[in-house]
Amino acid sequence: MKNSILQLIVFLFFTILIAESIHASSAINYYSITTSEGLPSNTVGAIKKDSSGFIWLGTRQGLCRFDGCEIKTYPALSEDDIWSIEELDSDTLLIGTVSSLKYFSRKANTTVKLELPATIVKTIQKISENQFLAGTEAGLYLISNHTPRQILLETGLSSCNHITSIIREDKNIYWFSTADGLGRIDIRTMKPVIYRMPENISNSNFFICLTRIGNHIYLGSFNKGIFRFDMSEKKFSKVDGFEHNLIMTIDWQDNKLFVGTNGQGLKIMSLEDGSIKVVSHKEKAKNSISSNTITSFLYDNGICWVGTQFGGVSYTPRIGAKFSFYNKSDFYSTDYRVRSFYMFPNSDKLIGTRTGLFYVQEKTGKVRQYTIENRTSNLRSDIILYINRISDKVLVATYGGGIHIFDEKSLSLKDLSQEELFLYGCIFHFTQDAKGNLWFASQNGLYQSTPDGHILKRYDTMNSILPTNAIFYLCFDSMGRLWIGTKFGLLLLDISTGKMRNDCFGIPIKSEIKYIMEDSRKDIWVCTDAGLYKIGTDLTVTEHFTVNDILPDNQVVSIQEDSQGVYWIAARKEIVRYDPVEKRHYTYQRQDGLSDMDFNNDVFVSNDSVIWWPNEGGLICTSEKNIDTGHPYMGKPIITSYSISDVEYDFPYLDMSNGILLPSSENSIRFKFSNMDYALPYANFYEYKLEGYDADWVKQTGINEVIYKDLPGGHYTFKLRDLNSGDQVESIDIQVRKSYWVIASVLLVVIIISCLIVYFCYRIWKLKKRMNNERLILTAAQEQGKTRKVALPETKISGILDNLLSYMELDKPYLNAKLGIGEVATKLECTETELSQLLNNHMNVNFASLTTYFINI
Repeated sequence: MKNSILQLIVFLFFTILIAESIHASSAINYYSITTSEGLPSNTVGAIKKDSSGFIWLGTRQGLCRFDGCEIKTYPALSEDDIWSIEELDSDTLLIGTVSSLKYFSRKANTTVKLELPATIVKTIQKISENQFLAGTEAGLYLISNHTPRQILLETGLSSCNHITSIIREDKNIYWFSTADGLGRIDIRTMKPVIYRMPENISNSNFFICLTRIGNHIYLGSFNKGIFRFDMSEKKFSKVDGFEHNLIMTIDWQDNKLFVGTNGQGLKIMSLEDGSIKVVSHKEKAKNSISSNTITSFLYDNGICWVGTQFGGVSYTPRIGAKFSFYNKSDFYSTDYRVRSFYMFPNSDKLIGTRTGLFYVQEKTGKVRQYTIENRTSNLRSDIILYINRISDKVLVATYGGGIHIFDEKSLSLKDLSQEELFLYGCIFHFTQDAKGNLWFASQNGLYQSTPDGHILKRYDTMNSILPTNAIFYLCFDSMGRLWIGTKFGLLLLDISTGKMRNDCFGIPIKSEIKYIMEDSRKDIWVCTDAGLYKIGTDLTVTEHFTVNDILPDNQVVSIQEDSQGVYWIAARKEIVRYDPVEKRHYTYQRQDGLSDMDFNNDVFVSNDSVIWWPNEGGLICTSEKNIDTGHPYMGKPIITSYSISDVEYDFPYLDMSNGILLPSSENSIRFKFSNMDYALPYANFYEYKLEGYDADWVKQTGINEVIYKDLPGGHYTFKLRDLNSGDQVESIDIQVRKSYWVIASVLLVVIIISCLIVYFCYRIWKLKKRMNNERLILTAAQEQGKTRKVALPETKISGILDNLLSYMELDKPYLNAKLGIGEVATKLECTETELSQLLNNHMNVNFASLTTYFINI
């Protein structure tokens, strides 16, 4: 009974330890790739890095490739549930699926199925380029030149024929885990040996995975934890700290054992002192692994790749996220749309959101919330627009709830005064002048008050040149002048005289003003929705930054100068770090740890040089001391693929010695490239140039492709190099065929048009000739009719004459030497007499003379 109680206590103790360890947070930041980024499925069963440096991921719905910038899928394997991947040669990948084994050609993007019994191929181990081992649920196979040979382990019905993993000791010796023991085989003799644990160590020999560290093999088991096998003494021992864990995958590096579990996350054990660190998924933490069920794992060159069952793949980039979201205890700023922020000297924080005010006590982690629903909080509006200390008071400005004073001792809110503005006003910003008076930027104009909240003066559209009553920002410069940012422009107020101006900046600034700052050089920076303006001490605009130079977006919401004289510029969704001395800038984006949400017009720098930005996706911060745009590890950029007519070709696996020949029907090409260092896309810096087309090298950051359209016929060379070192690392020739068929088509059209022109000119000439003949004949007939008696009516003469000319012109009867007048009269449907009268009396010719006339013309 006592033993049972003691065992129960020990079990509960370890259970508590395990539960606590699961909630332990890791200092390592993980970046996750899911179906949102193009992964075919969020279940990743296999991870393999090939000889070209690509990461191949086998998922429940097919194969994909990751190059550090993007995911590429392969339709030939889109229906396969993939459990294992191995690289056989420079072209072929071996793919183990839930029902078969396939050869996948990376050059042709085609697959060939190997005839094996329909079973799950759980593991593949290469021996040579034409030989490998395949472990399945139905046995161990040796495949040589596409011919499989089954290796029976004990009897055919033994559970040890269920192979789960294979590792290599040397070129001839291989170890494999099974559902009933640890196996060893020498491929020279093909005689396997199975080792099993004795009952006093464990009553189960169901091993799922294994790895070798020196003279020991570590085995992950089904629901029993991890065991160690001494290869010399052939003895098993238990590894403490993994009891009751279902081990899914195991690997080691740098004297650490990486253990993927089912439901307990990733456990990392130090082989020096046996301590265990748990990396687990946290629902609200942005940089945790994406799931606690680990199905595959790869440690490569300092990067942990963690495949999960439901969360895609997570990995630790060499350059971690440069920005992070503030979390404390159970308070996650990512749950709120943060509008304003203030930090006390003791690091306690006031965080203003669109749903209330939060006070976070940094040492204890206690959080106090103030909302309009909680009447005891005295808050009249949940939208907190601005927080700052003025003399000995911390003021909290709200939208529609006026101004509150935050009492640091009682942690309570109270009113500044009972003035209407401070009870119900929409106050965007406030500041203090040299005399201690307060100035408030509100929805209803500019206000001046005493320190205790007695309003002295109001400026609005009725009594000043303010273009609107919506005042967003205020800033006193070193000369005591008040800069006023409004919805429709910038103004300057001399508070000693009350004179307000908007025409003193060289060029008028009439955009919406978001933020104003005076820097250490006494220059004024104005953030607007039309870019960033710099105004010199002479009040003239000296620079105007837009998307045409350093900005990713013309909507600039804040700017801050750090201790090094470098500017941090918050655009709508990105942050730009601008060095005015070197004239260099760098844009931080989502890959750096930012969200896709908008920044608000506020920024705060704490005493430890940490910069804080309120954001619609949470409270974002970074350290100006630790953050930089340098890259400690820089891989050489390579061309990953090129596309012609929407057909993509994987570059590394093709013979490109003869370059690329673009057909005459297609003169556009797209190149994709990557640094292959998996430091997240922002770390990919390139310079590229298409010789024969680009005048100079083109810089590119974070974008991994370039498209050339409508290239003229000729020879080009595409070159790619590292932006930092300038070393050229990739070069490929491109030949664009000249469009001879186009030239031939044009010539053919010209010839056809020329022929048509000649034909119509000939027809016109013939028509003119006929008209001339008709005119001459009619003239002769009219002259003859004046001297002779008309035997025929004029209309009859005109009809027979017209028919005669048409008949002679078209049928050419005069070419018949035996032609008689009777035959012609019949054709003209008149009598010989009528025709004879026409010729003799009206045309003064006989029939023979008429035929001779037409022959001669």
